[in-house]
Amino acid sequence: MLYEMTQCNDVRRFLRRYSEIMDKFYEKDAGGATYRSGDSIKNLRMSITLQRVSPAILGFLTSKTNSSGEDSSTGNESQSTPNSTKLNEHGQMILDEEKLLCSWQQKHFSAREFTHYSTAPARGSVQDIKYFGEVQKLKNRRGRPNNRLFTFCDEDAFAPSNENIPAMTNSETEVPTYLATNIEGLRKRKPASGVGNALSSKLKQGQSARGLKIVVEEPSDEFRQHNHVITTPVHRMLIMADLSPEGQLGQDQTFETCLCEIEYDENGVLSVTPDFTRNKLPYRAETRLTRDIWLYKIDNVSTAMSRMDIQKEAKVLTQLYNKHQQYLTELVGQEFENVKNGIVRLVLNGEIVSAQSFEYDHLHVEYFLDLPRNWSCGATNNLAGCTHSCETKLDRNIEVAYFCHPFSYDAYLVLDQSDDEAPQEWPKIFVQVISSDTWGRRRAEGYGYITVPTAPGHHVVKAQCWRPIGNAGQEAVTYELRRFFIGSAAELEDSTYSAVPSTFEGKVLNKYGVRTESTGSVTIRINCITQKQPDAVASDVVTDHVRKRKQQTALQLAKGKAANEAIHNVMDAFLRARKRMQSARESVPEHIRNTVADKGKAPPATDQLQKLSDVLSGRSTWKPADADESTS
Repeated sequence: MLYEMTQCNDVRRFLRRYSEIMDKFYEKDAGGATYRSGDSIKNLRMSITLQRVSPAILGFLTSKTNSSGEDSSTGNESQSTPNSTKLNEHGQMILDEEKLLCSWQQKHFSAREFTHYSTAPARGSVQDIKYFGEVQKLKNRRGRPNNRLFTFCDEDAFAPSNENIPAMTNSETEVPTYLATNIEGLRKRKPASGVGNALSSKLKQGQSARGLKIVVEEPSDEFRQHNHVITTPVHRMLIMADLSPEGQLGQDQTFETCLCEIEYDENGVLSVTPDFTRNKLPYRAETRLTRDIWLYKIDNVSTAMSRMDIQKEAKVLTQLYNKHQQYLTELVGQEFENVKNGIVRLVLNGEIVSAQSFEYDHLHVEYFLDLPRNWSCGATNNLAGCTHSCETKLDRNIEVAYFCHPFSYDAYLVLDQSDDEAPQEWPKIFVQVISSDTWGRRRAEGYGYITVPTAPGHHVVKAQCWRPIGNAGQEAVTYELRRFFIGSAAELEDSTYSAVPSTFEGKVLNKYGVRTESTGSVTIRINCITQKQPDAVASDVVTDHVRKRKQQTALQLAKGKAANEAIHNVMDAFLRARKRMQSARESVPEHIRNTVADKGKAPPATDQLQKLSDVLSGRSTWKPADADESTS
């Protein structure tokens, strides 16, 4: 770097380059952090280290010269370079350094406070008298132990205000009232909804507030939660530093700089701004007048918990979690409701969100759940329902009526084992949108339906609607006039006609000749849950058979399949022939059968016939010849 400076003609370019390098030597992110601890705040210990370093260029050149062994000058000047000068890890000379170890709400007086509390207060508060006694004790102990670093605790008279109290008048000599000073620490919230907004809007329009009920005599719990001020006691502590030049400590308040702000509330939440340094680079503070560079670190040096305390805390937490788990178990119960084998349970929770793009206003939706074959529902469930009437509003150039009407169904499907190939029909939700007005005119705005999603989870679907219209020609004009003036409109006798009518039993559904018109759509949000017992576990014989079949090769499987098919064919033919022989034998007289039995003997059975008879009687299982050879 020294060589670069000597070779560089433009010094400003060098300074810019050097400033970019020095920016990497301190932490720029001075953001705060929030911690939550169950330990007492009295156990908090902090260590603050403050250093005033030399200007960047001189400190860096000095460190480079000392490290490289080159003298910046000759003769006595080289010997006058203080070898005992402290350097930080970045090669900057430490001109001034101070360390302070403090705990939570521990008071360390500044030079200005020490001078102020050295004299007895004539009419002071309890805190002033307490600080006067502490200053007298420090004088007896050879003065203050700290020099530049000091702290501000709660309600210190010299501490800067956390929030600016808004002025009530335009007078320069206004003094905050006692009430304004005490409520300074309260949270500032937005104006209350409902009455507050109506009052503010009326006052802004120049109207009077007469007739508005400002005081709520019987507020609800929700009203108290949202509109009442919730205060949590917050304790504050500031770690300050007096960055005044030498010999001017405590004379100018503008040199007092806040290094760290710590807040703690009764819920165990600790806020530190800026965060503890840990392994990060030190923070930087620079005075505006003298341009001195100060680096400081804030470390948490609290005593760690002992092993016994850690085990005790873990035991308490375990007991707390077990108690909470027991409480949840009592709420839910030990038994979980299961369904029987062969039954599928469908739990349907949803809501009719909105209806849009319909012709008339004041809409409501009538809906019902249609259950197909093999479906059933509980006796307490009402399959049909109706939403409230709602006016439409213009949203992105579309007339929309928002209902947010909830519904819930619990249906069961009995699986038909005899007809596995037939597809299972799923329930449908049919909707009918109707408009009405103060004249009693009622119009059917549209019919539509959706099929309940088969996949469990969250779904948002739209039911596209249509409505029937009159015949073509003169009847169509008459229909529209009647619909406009008296509200009489064509309606469907069966709402399921929009899909497949419930009374339809044929193979081909023909809707030719029905004149319709597309209207709007209905948005429905659905949450589906399906429940079913797992398939029954196969028996041990079947399991062993499957395991043995898996051990066979592909060729053996193919041969075994062909052999089994041939065996079944032969056995069927043999059984049919045997029945015919038995029926023929029964038709022969008994004395003739006895005579034949005495004269001749039955021919000896061959091995194949004996094997076949054993298979039929169940004494053995059939094995192909190839399989016998392979096993032998």
